[in-house]
Amino acid sequence: MKKAMFTLVLIILLVLPASLAAAPNFPVKPVEVVVGFAAGGGTHLAAELLTLEATTYLGQPIQVTCKPGAGGAIGATYVAAAKADGYTLLYATMSLPISLYMDSVDFSENDFVGLALASDVAPLLAVRSDAPFNNAKEMKDWIAVNPGKFSWSHPGVGSTLHVLGANMLYALGVTRQVKEVPFKGTNEGISAVLGGHVTAVSSFPATVLEQVRAGKMKVIGVSSSKRIAELPDAPTFIEQGFKATLTSTRGIFAPAKTPKDVLAVLDKTFAKIIQSEDFQKRAIKLGEPVVYADSATFNAMYREQLTMIKDLLKEIGLTK
Repeated sequence: MKKAMFTLVLIILLVLPASLAAAPNFPVKPVEVVVGFAAGGGTHLAAELLTLEATTYLGQPIQVTCKPGAGGAIGATYVAAAKADGYTLLYATMSLPISLYMDSVDFSENDFVGLALASDVAPLLAVRSDAPFNNAKEMKDWIAVNPGKFSWSHPGVGSTLHVLGANMLYALGVTRQVKEVPFKGTNEGISAVLGGHVTAVSSFPATVLEQVRAGKMKVIGVSSSKRIAELPDAPTFIEQGFKATLTSTRGIFAPAKTPKDVLAVLDKTFAKIIQSEDFQKRAIKLGEPVVYADSATFNAMYREQLTMIKDLLKEIGLTK
């Protein structure tokens, strides 16, 4: 009996320190989440949703940093080159796989691992309220009789909204009849539309919501299978007879070499944040449809999206 007790105590003493040693001392400082787009844009606002519950569930604050440019590639490059310790993460859209195939970038398909899917957002095409057309067909017809006069803006070549906008115009069959005007962010594109310098802007709902509700802009079409809750009067392209239903996933990524125990902490933390009632209320108010997926699921989605985006870019003429 004494021998058995001694053996049990010995096992506990041997196992316990190992278990404690396996628990990561993470985090001990704030975690930076990098956004590859300008401050005030839809992606930045969506990333900021993560910050309020961070201290409660992570024990440290989350600080969002905007590093705009090159369609999100500047921010992605920064995170890919950062120390893989869990303290520098990336909040990205479809711009991540897009930049791999449209640009010459300093990161590869295998440099990131998905941590959490945070939302799935439908893009839209918006114009000034006094534009001489009110729906997709009228716009298509106007473009046909006014060659070279229609222009549209997006936040940089290779950005998510560039591809989504190109996909919407491709569905209308007007790609070769319009001019594109890239800006650093969506807000600049909206200002250009309001100022009469650009005809339309490819945007996410959150960024144009205020202007649409104020009657300064109108939505020509939404790229989704059904209407969105925040703009229930805005028609989808599909209901207008045009096959544009592509949406944009948004989520958090970490450098691929981040230790597994640190990834596990982040995986559990983002699950709590994104699925919390407060987060979801604020997301809905912002116009962000919350669609959560854990690290394993989101990472698998990312791998599938790489193939899908590669094929799509060829189909709509953005790559060869």
